[in-house]
Amino acid sequence: MEERDIYEKVNPDDVNDIIEKVSVEKLPQRREVDISSEKVENKTVEEQAKEVIKEEKITDKSANNSNQKAISNNNFLPKEYKAGDIITVTVVKIDPKGVYVSAQTKEDVFIPLKGLSNKQIISPEEVVKIGDKIEVMVLRDGPNLVLSKKLADISKKYNELIEKMKKGERVKANVVRVIKGGLLLDIDGISAFLPQSQVGLTKGETLDSYVGKEFEVELIEIEPKVKRVIVSRLNILKEEKEKLRKLALVNIKKDAIYEGFVRSIQDFGVFVDLGNGIDGLIRVNELNWGRRKDPHEILKIGQKVKVKVLSVNLDAQSISLSLRQTKPHPWDTVEEKYPIESVVEGTVIRIHPFGVVVELEEGITGLIHISQLDSKRIDKIENFVKIGDKIKAKVLSIDKENRKMKLSRRALLEDEK
Repeated sequence: MEERDIYEKVNPDDVNDIIEKVSVEKLPQRREVDISSEKVENKTVEEQAKEVIKEEKITDKSANNSNQKAISNNNFLPKEYKAGDIITVTVVKIDPKGVYVSAQTKEDVFIPLKGLSNKQIISPEEVVKIGDKIEVMVLRDGPNLVLSKKLADISKKYNELIEKMKKGERVKANVVRVIKGGLLLDIDGISAFLPQSQVGLTKGETLDSYVGKEFEVELIEIEPKVKRVIVSRLNILKEEKEKLRKLALVNIKKDAIYEGFVRSIQDFGVFVDLGNGIDGLIRVNELNWGRRKDPHEILKIGQKVKVKVLSVNLDAQSISLSLRQTKPHPWDTVEEKYPIESVVEGTVIRIHPFGVVVELEEGITGLIHISQLDSKRIDKIENFVKIGDKIKAKVLSIDKENRKMKLSRRALLEDEK
């Protein structure tokens, strides 16, 4: 079974438990990897050593006899090796099936091709050359010394990852394939598991769309003995999103017009999503020209709108917007739309003892004085009209500078006689 296949049997629920625990406190990590009891490729060190010896046929009788005689003399071993040790040796000879190294023993030690690299290689020259000093792991001590560069490299990489995790460093990973509950990654030859809950999928994305991609991940949990590395992208994506948001906020210009979508409607105003996680607020008085209305009467959630930026506060990271200022003020063209003596129709929005205020359109109102309501005398206006009534009148005068208009219903009635 390949090392990567162990993640195929990972229970996503167990992974979620680990991640939840890590969010509260860092999981304790082993400072030393007890390689002597570690399983390598789902086999014990002793089992792999036997397999290496058997596959590569390094049990040449004459070599064994010579080694046994040499080992019997302690002078040939400057120091004793034991399984799990990481030692430095020198490459002295290259063979098509492997290399011979000097390990301070009387006889050189043979390392088969399989023990040179974690990757598939055809020739030893892809990894080493004569004279190289390399680190190897002792798989078996005693007379028949068995060494592995591959396992030493793997052990070193795990230790490096543990140190990076302690320092909070991120690492780059390549997505190998989709597996149960997430993605299988490769981190410089070490397999890692990225749970689906930690991928940071956006709307419309699938796990398959990540296969073959490279990105940074955060190391969450590392267990060398069971070859388990669990990683996450959520914090990285959150930081990237925040950087984009701040950059976009800096680029928002006062008085500029932007498009956005209504995200939330409140009694005091409307929040508009301007993109990149930036929201702006349209206060009630900036929603429309004229009398204030319920925000729900003007806009709907999800509606696309154009807004003008009134102010940007970088310290508070807030933006003030206006909807009404994206359109010309109605009084700018009032004389063209409502010329003197023209007949207009509007809605009664206020009633005063001296007359009624009629809204002709958003932002434009006119006053009908009590004396101009009817050809007959009116004692109490409330008995004549009510708020919300539609009423027709004639335009008597317009004061564009002060935004005032005088209307007359009586003049209209007299014209009809």
